[in-house]
Amino acid sequence: MYDNIEFIIACGGKSTRNFPHSKAVAHKALLPFGDVRLIDYVLKDIVKMGGRHVTIVCSDESTIKSFQQALAEDVVVEEKLRKNGKGKIANVLRSTFLPKDMDIKYVIQNTPWGTAHVLGLAHRVSANRHGVLIFPDDLIDSVDPEQPFLKKIVDAFLKNTKQILLTGVEKEDVSNNAILHNRRLIEKPKHPSNHVGIYSPYVFPKECLDSIVEELVVIEEQGHLPETLPLGEWVYVDGINSFLDKGGEELGFFANVYLLDTAKYIMLDTGNLELYEAALIRELLSRSVFKEQNMEIARRIFKG
Repeated sequence: MYDNIEFIIACGGKSTRNFPHSKAVAHKALLPFGDVRLIDYVLKDIVKMGGRHVTIVCSDESTIKSFQQALAEDVVVEEKLRKNGKGKIANVLRSTFLPKDMDIKYVIQNTPWGTAHVLGLAHRVSANRHGVLIFPDDLIDSVDPEQPFLKKIVDAFLKNTKQILLTGVEKEDVSNNAILHNRRLIEKPKHPSNHVGIYSPYVFPKECLDSIVEELVVIEEQGHLPETLPLGEWVYVDGINSFLDKGGEELGFFANVYLLDTAKYIMLDTGNLELYEAALIRELLSRSVFKEQNMEIARRIFKG
């Protein structure tokens, strides 16, 4: 059902906002999160919904090798854990193993030109598919683990593939987010017209991604980004607005927000040290296979 969808995971950059945890780690997506790692948390939702096509965009070859090693099966260690009576840990390890038919591709973003650049590079290796852009530090926890938000938003997109579907989260301060205003996106609005901030995942029709690739070709030929970009980098907002302005809207394409139902889903932003630690504590106390032991430790700390 999802063979026409490419899941694009942005894993470039140096992850400095998560220092010191992420210092000397190939990418923050490899940081521990509960029993697993951030990248496992993202991939499990893709696997659970039946997605099989994934492109991970990295900054260099060494980062790619780190991901390949991290995602490789290690049945020898799993068997050893089971023989030593550590079944819980063995089960957690096995939960990180990917299906044999998983199609994972890696792309290098040599120059950090922005998230639209990530989309263009990824779409080149999956040109016949729609794309879902995922930032691995935007995690969405579900009350029902069998109903990941990722499946909900992709299914909503597939009902009308003319829409560019963006995750919306109601919040007091959206000054560091993008918002949808008058059918266009505004990044980091100074005077926001609404309080729905945009987060990943974002779902893009193939036609929008084709437009971004066309712009990428021009940028590569020039060897630099256009000076007219508001933020000085080429972000997904620029790619969407440009596509709509240059004929996409006339063809019936439009940007749309899929609002996060906070009764069923919780946004876990791990984008900096403070947010990461808060989300990590929550995960250890609510989802870990050792949550009872972790809760007991927490009780002792509070009593002390």
